[in-house]
Amino acid sequence: MADKHRARVIYQSEALYVGTADATGHHFSTSTDWTTRANYKTHATHADAVAEGAPIRTGVQQLRRVQSANYSFSINRQDVNQFGQLARIDSVPVDPPTVTLDFSYYLTNGVNERLLGMDVGGQKSALADKIVDGFKCGEEVGDDGHNFFILTTCEGHDAVNNTDMDDSKNVIALGNGYISNYSIEAAVGGMPTANVTVDGLNLQSYNGTKDLNVPAINTNYGIPVDGVEFSIPPAISGVLNDSAGNLAAEAEGWSCLRPGDITMSFGTQGRASEFEKMPDDQPPYDYTPGAAHIQSFSIDVPLSRSVLNRLGSPYGYARVVDYPVNVNVSVSAIMSDLKEGNVADLIWDTEEHDLLFTLREPDPYGTGQKALEYRVKGALLEGESFSSSIGDNKTVDLTFTAQIGGPEDLARGIVISGSRNALTITGDFA
Repeated sequence: MADKHRARVIYQSEALYVGTADATGHHFSTSTDWTTRANYKTHATHADAVAEGAPIRTGVQQLRRVQSANYSFSINRQDVNQFGQLARIDSVPVDPPTVTLDFSYYLTNGVNERLLGMDVGGQKSALADKIVDGFKCGEEVGDDGHNFFILTTCEGHDAVNNTDMDDSKNVIALGNGYISNYSIEAAVGGMPTANVTVDGLNLQSYNGTKDLNVPAINTNYGIPVDGVEFSIPPAISGVLNDSAGNLAAEAEGWSCLRPGDITMSFGTQGRASEFEKMPDDQPPYDYTPGAAHIQSFSIDVPLSRSVLNRLGSPYGYARVVDYPVNVNVSVSAIMSDLKEGNVADLIWDTEEHDLLFTLREPDPYGTGQKALEYRVKGALLEGESFSSSIGDNKTVDLTFTAQIGGPEDLARGIVISGSRNALTITGDFA
C-alpha cells in the first residue's frame, strides 16, 4: 500500500511561533524565566540543557489568535554575458534572498506584542529595546533578529493538543527576522486585529519538531548557523485566563476583544480635532454628549530598515531602522455636533496631543477590566476629510501623525499597556 500524503493544508493544522531568543543564540535554558539573565544558563542543544538537571525552557513561544500567515522568498539574480555568445553563460545572485512573512492576529491582552519584543508595561516606548534600539549602551549596535516558525500537523488533525507522531509533523522557519511594519485596526462589526510584516534572511523546512538546527544565518560568513538547536513546544488554545501564572498553565477564559468594549480619548474636550466634537479624557469616554460616533480607527507603525553591507560578506552586517519613524493614526466617525474652529489658526497651533485607545475585556456594560491600551504620544492633526451624500450618514476621517522618540523622550512615541499575565507570563516547558 502506498504511503498516504496530505491532500491539502488548512488553518486547523497550523500554529505560528516566534523565537524569543536571539536568532543565532541558544534556544534552550535551564531556568523558568528566560529574561532573568542572572538566573539561567543557556544551552545550544536540548541534551545539554537536560544534562544541567534544572527546569528547561525553550526560547520558542506560540503566538495567539493567529488569523493568517503568508511567507515568500525571491532571489535577485544578475545575468553574466560575454561577447561571442548570445545567451547568458550564468545568472548569479548578487544579493542575499529576500524573505518575508506577513501574519495577522486578533488583539488580546498584549501577550503577542510582548513575545514579538515590544514593551507592554506602559511606562516607556513600546518599540524601544529589541525592535527599534536592538542594543543597550555599550553593546554592539545591531542584532541578529529573531526566528519565526510555522508548525504543520497531519491533515484533519488540530495542531492544538496534537498527539501525532513527531515524524508526521513539519516546520517552516524564517531565520533572522526583523519586524518592518506593525499596525492595528478596529472597526464596528469586527474584532480588533494586528498585522505584522517581518523581513528575514533565510527560509527553511524541516521534518519533525524536536532538536532541529535553527534557521538563522551567520551574517559574517553567509552560512547557516550549525550546532544551535530548537524544538517546537506543543500548541495550546491560548484562550487567555489572566489568573494563569505561565503560558503552559493557561486555561479557558475570554476568547477575544470586541468593538463594544473599545473606548477612545482625544484629549480634554476632544481638542485634537478641529471642527467636530470628539470623545475627551473624561470618563465615560465613548458617551461624551455630542461627540462624533467612532466607526473605526487604525494605528500604523512602518519600520523600514536599511541593510548595511561591506566587502567580504554576502549578507549585511546590520539591518537598521530608518529614522525618523512616523506613527500614522486614522479615525473614521459619523458626524454629530460641531464645535467652533478655524483652519487658519493651525498655522500657529502646533500643540501635540496624546491619543488614547483602550480595549477592555468583554463586559455587558463595556466597563470590563483593561485588556490592552495604546497611547500615541505627541500626535499632531494632519487633516480632516468630510463626506456627505444622499442615502448615507455624513462622515469625517481624521488623520494624525506622531514620531518615535529616543528612550529618553517620554513625550513622543507609542506606549502599549498589556494586562496582567502579559506582564508576568513566563512560559515554562519541560
